[in-house]
Amino acid sequence: MSDQNSKKQILKSSSIIGGASVITIFIGLIKVKALAVLLGPTGVGLMGMLLSLLGLGSTIFGLGLGTVGVRDIAINRDNPEKVNQVRKALFLANVILGLFALILVILNRKYLSNWLFDNTDQQWAICFVGVAIFVSLIGGAQGAVLQGFRKINEQAKIKIIGAILSTIIGLGLIWWLGDKGIIGFVVSVPIIGCFLGFYYTRQLPKISSVKLSWSQLWLIWKSMATLGFVYMLSGFMGEGTKLLVREILNQKLDLTSVGYFQAAWSISMTYIGFVLGAMAADYYPRLTETINNKKQAHELINQQTEIALVFAAPILFGMLSFAPVVIHLLYSNEFIPAIEILRWQVVGDILKIIAWPLGFIVLSLGKGKLFFVLEMSWNAVYLLLVYFGIHYFNIEITGYAFVLAYLFYLIVTYISVVKVFDFKWDKKSKHLIVKIILISSVLLVSSYINIWLCMVLGAISIVISALSALKVLDEIGVNNKKIKRVISLAYKFKNLRK
Repeated sequence: MSDQNSKKQILKSSSIIGGASVITIFIGLIKVKALAVLLGPTGVGLMGMLLSLLGLGSTIFGLGLGTVGVRDIAINRDNPEKVNQVRKALFLANVILGLFALILVILNRKYLSNWLFDNTDQQWAICFVGVAIFVSLIGGAQGAVLQGFRKINEQAKIKIIGAILSTIIGLGLIWWLGDKGIIGFVVSVPIIGCFLGFYYTRQLPKISSVKLSWSQLWLIWKSMATLGFVYMLSGFMGEGTKLLVREILNQKLDLTSVGYFQAAWSISMTYIGFVLGAMAADYYPRLTETINNKKQAHELINQQTEIALVFAAPILFGMLSFAPVVIHLLYSNEFIPAIEILRWQVVGDILKIIAWPLGFIVLSLGKGKLFFVLEMSWNAVYLLLVYFGIHYFNIEITGYAFVLAYLFYLIVTYISVVKVFDFKWDKKSKHLIVKIILISSVLLVSSYINIWLCMVLGAISIVISALSALKVLDEIGVNNKKIKRVISLAYKFKNLRK
């Protein structure tokens, strides 16, 4: 595949998943605003704790089988029998693990409620989280199959339809029941995602003809779990860290502080999802298929880095420069402490976008132990900085620590992939990385000097980065008259200035 065609493929996948993410982000804006008005910081904090428990439970009991399933399906796409075996084994494993999770959560509901909230008032909510974990695992199995087959359109539809339906149902329950409806909001997301996953996987070749004995299933499960367990531990650390940070804030400060953190975290993770979602949906399976061809893989990694940064830059600069406006529009004046956290998290997100294509190299190579160590490095640095820094920097430490942890993660990940895969960024990627980090640093510093200065510099940065994105579209052959006209006008303006 030529360089231009490869970039077109990346752009096509990114535009589909990214377009879906833009729609879900817009829906998320409405959802977040409604939650802020209906619940306030304390209610948002409670929801954040329950969502963290759901994420943690899904990660632990999922055993990393979804990640391994995507890899196995991508590698064996030319072997239908093997693919069908993986699909059947993956589904049955998630059903069994989901039931086990549900039973354990129900039996330990009192302990979990006391641990998270220092009381036993949330036992019923904990039980419903157990149901959500069960459904989430089953839905995750369907999502892994679609991802392995690189069904980009179907994944995008699940994101959009799921976001719309879960928002309508979730907000309806909160409006009707108040705080008691929070758990309905939390559970609605995995339930709807699971039903949609079943609907779209039914359009794939059926697997009913595949017959596997329990001994055969066990061998497949054992093979998947060996590698998946390491991925599970990595995911467990991530979800556990988020939960522990919320717990630290709740213990050292209060539940309202958890709400501030949840507000900044939700915005940060929502808008960056359009980039990271595209990488997971298309880049990971593609890289897995080409990982044995170093030259082709190196080109793909650099292309993915370039496309991700170029098209994320305008949004990153906008969120960084206009954080006060974003917080005010999406939440309310009660959430002002979340502004500084959001700014620092945006800078951390830039480092995250740079590091993610490198992390997928380790996943594609199947080097589970190395992947675990790299993930542990981020979680350990982030958690330790928050724990020991909260006394000195209050809630703002969650933002500072986010940047420092991802800077450390980026450095150790790059050093690792240079050693195990002999990978290095090309000149174009290096230039782009330095430029975006430099601009974001200037915007961050200016936000402490004068808010209007930050917004003016941010607006200029947004325009320049948007023009750069349009230029990339033109270079890779996206034939659009409006794009060409805008680029032509930009060049004329540039020449007039000279």
